[in-house]
Amino acid sequence: MNLFLDRFETGFNRLTHFCAALVAISIALIAFLIPLNLLMVKAQLGGIWWLFEGVEYVLYCGVFIGAPWVLQKNAHVKVDVLLVNLPKKAALKLERLIDFLGLVICGILCFYGSRATHMEWIDGTLPDKDLRIANWIILSVFALSFAMLSIEFLLRMRRAKSILPKEETAGSEAGL
Repeated sequence: MNLFLDRFETGFNRLTHFCAALVAISIALIAFLIPLNLLMVKAQLGGIWWLFEGVEYVLYCGVFIGAPWVLQKNAHVKVDVLLVNLPKKAALKLERLIDFLGLVICGILCFYGSRATHMEWIDGTLPDKDLRIANWIILSVFALSFAMLSIEFLLRMRRAKSILPKEETAGSEAGL
């Protein structure tokens, strides 16, 4: 059973790293396309008509799809004052309780996000924008993100014993 979970965790970690790489690439494209659009407008060569709405979609997707990677790297906003000052057994129990609450909340959000995605898919609604991406596609990003966050909280509960000593000495890997 542990071998299966280890393989699953390795595959899931690769998926979150892939999602983080996509977010990084999208941010780089935004940083390139906005000045390019400005140059095109100033040179009276037209413009990229879909750029600003595209940036809205990309930022929305990036925040949600990048969240599991941020949680995995322990780079999210977190106050460790209580965990550091508790005895190790109590800190471990508190860490698992916090991860369990995160799992429950993310599971509920995934459930309602999936329901909303299904309803939007049935209705076939489109936003009132120039760049029209079906609402169900946007909501599916929300549901997928919270499913991935739920999985990450489960994996954090599994590896809680190894997470706490790292937090006490180094904080997070991201330097926050």
